[in-house]
This record gives sequence, structure tokens and C-alpha cells, in this order.
Amino acid sequence: MKVLVLSATGCMGGGLVQALKNDPNHQLYAFTRNPDSDTAKSLKDAGVTVFKGDYNDKDSLEKTFFEVKPDAVFFTIFPDLTGGDGDLEQAQNVIDAVKRHGVKQVLHGSVARIGTQENFDRVYNKLEDGSFFKQYWVKKWAIQDLVRNSGASWTIVKPPVFIQNVVWPHYVNLMTPELPQKLIYKNAIDPKARQWWVDGSDVGKFAAAAVRNPEKFHNKEITFGTELLTTGDIVDKLRKVSGKDVKQYEWPAEEWEASKSQFLLSSQHIMSEMGYDPEGGNPTEYGVELTPIEEWLENNKAGTWMA
Repeated sequence: MKVLVLSATGCMGGGLVQALKNDPNHQLYAFTRNPDSDTAKSLKDAGVTVFKGDYNDKDSLEKTFFEVKPDAVFFTIFPDLTGGDGDLEQAQNVIDAVKRHGVKQVLHGSVARIGTQENFDRVYNKLEDGSFFKQYWVKKWAIQDLVRNSGASWTIVKPPVFIQNVVWPHYVNLMTPELPQKLIYKNAIDPKARQWWVDGSDVGKFAAAAVRNPEKFHNKEITFGTELLTTGDIVDKLRKVSGKDVKQYEWPAEEWEASKSQFLLSSQHIMSEMGYDPEGGNPTEYGVELTPIEEWLENNKAGTWMA
């Protein structure tokens, strides 16, 4: 079976490659903007055929799909942080290629709902229509609809917060830049609130299971979470694994209120209010073993601020 991983250098797609790379029943192909990156080179070393391309470049997608003729395609879409519809357009380009080339199976890494449905709806309905956080969800749902209407058998995997967000350079510098610079975890999630956390590459484990058993995963949406943690729990784990004096930021009252109107921090306040989905834990019926958060940190501290 030919599997085209369109997001192969990210943690989700990378997890799929890791799970299938030694499986003789599947041929792996990757699609990346920079085939000369260290991550892409490691894919080549693992026997993966790498194509250069971009979701915005329809010609590169067409060339890759034409040459590979994939049976299954995995993709995920990073949100358009400008507030535009670039993410929707990218997803449409992928699904158009899926339809043109008669791909049998589409695997998509999306995002888990925050809170119970009732609590999510209550907070969501109070948001202004033009707010980034509201549009984030509108577009995530729209992309999921594109997948469902692709004409292929589909599986949508919906993870919560990635532990990679506080370690990998290209995530931590966006999410919590004070962490690698000052060893301060500055986050506007209510300190008492718990969130589901996961190793993002575990998305790839579910996708790999779907490739191996497409009937079991046919038209399934899978929400999962590994551990329910507060920000204090995360700080404790980071301190333990790194051996460094990581501290949780203590918000002055005035700054805490002001943070509610800041771009990224305002979303964290909203997430606190929505709470967590009590049913968001490991769906054991799929036989996927999730990676404990501390174990992932121990295995991935080399080359990061934790080392």
C-alpha cells in the first residue's frame, strides 16, 4: 500500500512515518517544503521517498500525487495566524488532489474539542464572530467537512495539547518564549484548570493503525488524551526531566487582566473557561498505546533547551 504523508516533517506525520517505516506491506512517501532539512534527510535515511512541495502550490501537489499514485494520504493543516483563510485554501488543494487521483483513504490530524459539548457551546456562543479563536474552530470544522466529503474512506484523529509545544524550538518560541530564555513557564491557563496533554506523534500511531486496518477505522473520528495536567504539573515534569529550576510565572493582577485582550493569551483564558472533556482519554478499543508525557520528555530532551 502506498502511503503519502503530506505533513511528514511535523510531529503528527512524523509519528505515522515512525510507526510504518519498518512495515514491508507499505511504501512511504513524504511531501515537504524543504527536502534538504535535517528532518527530511532522516526520512530519506529511513527509506522514505521525499517530494518537494507546498500546500499552496497546486502544481507540486499534482506532480506528487501523479508520481506516487497513493492509496492513502495523511495531512494536517497549521492554522492561518494572520486571520485569513490560507488554511482552508490549503486543505481544499489537498482534497481536490485526493478527488482527482481517486485516493482510497484520507487520514487527517485535527484537534479535540475543549470541555464538554455543553460548556464548549456556552463559551463559544459568547465569542465575537470575527475573533481569531472563534474562526479557528469554524475553519477546523470546515476542514473536517472537506475530509468527510472527499469521497474516500476517512479517519479524523483529534488530539488536545501537544507536549512538543513546550520543548521543540519551532513550537516553544511561539507558545512560551520565556521558557527557553528564562526558564519561566508563562501561560494564561487558570493554574487550577486541567487540560489533556499528549505526545503529538501519537496521532501518527492512530493513522498507522488505520492504514493497517482501514475497515475498523472507516469514517471514524477519534478523540484522545494521555494525561490531565495543570500548568503546575507541567512545570514539575519539566523541572524533573531537565534538572533545571523551571518556574511557573506569577501573574500580577493588573497584567493578568490585560492578558485577556492579547492574541495568544486570550485564547488560553477561553480554554480555561471551557474546561476539559472528561471523555477525552485513551479510546482503548483501537489498541494504540499512548506515550506518557514524562517518558516523551526524557526521550526528547537532547538538542532542546532542557539538555
